[in-house]
Amino acid sequence: MIDVIIINYNASPHLQRLLGSLLNGAESIKSRPRRVSITVVDNASTDGSAGMVETRFPEVKLIARAENGGYSTAVNEGLSATRERLILLMNSDVDLTPDALFSLCRVWERLDFPALLAPLHLEDDGWPQLTWGERPIPAAEWRRRRLERGLALRETWARNEAARIAARTRLVDWVSGSCMLFPRLTVEDAGRWDENFFLYFEDIDWCLRILEHGGRIYHTPEVRVRHVHGASMKTERDATEIEYRLSQCYFTRKHFGALALWRLRGYLTMKMVWRLFWGGWSDFSRASSWRVLINTWKPVAKTEHS
Repeated sequence: MIDVIIINYNASPHLQRLLGSLLNGAESIKSRPRRVSITVVDNASTDGSAGMVETRFPEVKLIARAENGGYSTAVNEGLSATRERLILLMNSDVDLTPDALFSLCRVWERLDFPALLAPLHLEDDGWPQLTWGERPIPAAEWRRRRLERGLALRETWARNEAARIAARTRLVDWVSGSCMLFPRLTVEDAGRWDENFFLYFEDIDWCLRILEHGGRIYHTPEVRVRHVHGASMKTERDATEIEYRLSQCYFTRKHFGALALWRLRGYLTMKMVWRLFWGGWSDFSRASSWRVLINTWKPVAKTEHS
């Protein structure tokens, strides 16, 4: 039995398609010895997601949270509510078939049961998303941002480079929480997800803790999924950036220390001042840039390790 934990927030159409694929598709794959138990953790959606699950998919276990406590909180609640030794954690905006799930399990077994395994995520046009990476030191982050900008602009060199990097199953330092397979033993070793992260960096933080405990993390192109990148956050641009910066500051303080946090805040202050100066010409309103700047200097939470 595999526990599939799906984290959802205001993505009802994607969630309905995913559940239909997993439940209806599993019945047609008679040769697979595995069975799937699905748990949906809905983070206080306002689009009727919880009601849709109750009405259309009564066989799915639903945890309808009364308030949105953040991604890590939802993950921890899903982990506490499940019991199987093998877990697939995913977002509702990922397209996954039972065949892809069972293929991911076979790769996991062939790799001698690593601590964490993630499939290649693809855009709608078939090009890779950067849902894996190196430990986020400045040099690695600079390379990543450069590649991300190239991919966003659909530049040929960036697409070719991303395809080259993603072309083989390989050890990495972190993978995205949007779709990852792991044994429950990984949770027992690395601990629960850090709930000081509301959104962003919580998956990287957990991966680095897995590495600290000697776990191996793999990314594989042998299994591919479609991902509607950040579907639930596209209409909340300002809130999304603020949460990103808050998590970035907490992550930096937790893993790299107070000096690194001051450097990050200095860089972000210069960036926001530039945006304030240019106003709408920077593609961001002055009010938005001011809110991000103020939140960047908020005290970070006390670090949590498990």
